[in-house]
Amino acid sequence: MIHRPVGRCGLSLLELLVVLTILIALGGIVVSTLPGMLRRTQVATAAANIPEIDATIRRAAVLSQGRIGNRFDSLISGTAAIDGNIPSYIGGAEVFEAVGLSTSEINALREVGITELVPAMAETENATFSSHDQLPVAIGSDTRVCTLSTEVAASILPQDWNYEPPEGAKYVVFGLGEQCSMVGAGAQASFSETPVHFSDDRDQSPEEMYSRYLLLVELRSISESDSIARYIGAAIPGRNGIHSVSRELEDYYTKKN
Repeated sequence: MIHRPVGRCGLSLLELLVVLTILIALGGIVVSTLPGMLRRTQVATAAANIPEIDATIRRAAVLSQGRIGNRFDSLISGTAAIDGNIPSYIGGAEVFEAVGLSTSEINALREVGITELVPAMAETENATFSSHDQLPVAIGSDTRVCTLSTEVAASILPQDWNYEPPEGAKYVVFGLGEQCSMVGAGAQASFSETPVHFSDDRDQSPEEMYSRYLLLVELRSISESDSIARYIGAAIPGRNGIHSVSRELEDYYTKKN
């Protein structure tokens, strides 16, 4: 026990050293656990956001005769027309393809409410917050869309979404951006603000990589002149493409830190 002279105020040098030692030890514990705490928070946020986004879109479709919203981020560069390619700030370039649309596929997208897309900028100061600031463009014969490659769709859809893709189907990927009709205070709005996915990976910072949540829409031909569009689900953007919340949780619990 440390004794202090009666009537003396303040700490002795020994007492100060003891206090500093305790604070340093506590600081070391906090610093060592902080990355894990942040990651747990980010995974928990994604785990909460994805089901809510998915449920909101499906609810909107039920209430509006199958329409899921309009003016999504195209993830394809362009100005007056969406006729470019997938920008470099979209993670997992090898996972996606930029493809054109047939007349029946354009009509199928219109049936689910998608008539306009917001073009991406080829070069931008911020991959998430200023990449899709241009005016929406009507979908037309010169429009290109971002799709999953055939091999990737056949691999990740059964694994991440428990869905076996039919032969010949396309899987278009859109971003849930700030100009989407589902965001804001409009009559069709379902989200007050656009959610952003914040990863613990520094290479996935919203400034460097597009970090809006993504939507998967299936385009499938049912005849030579007719196609149908169907919403499949919401997805998390990543450095290696996209994945579901179940994959996010699996990676979290199996990754060695």
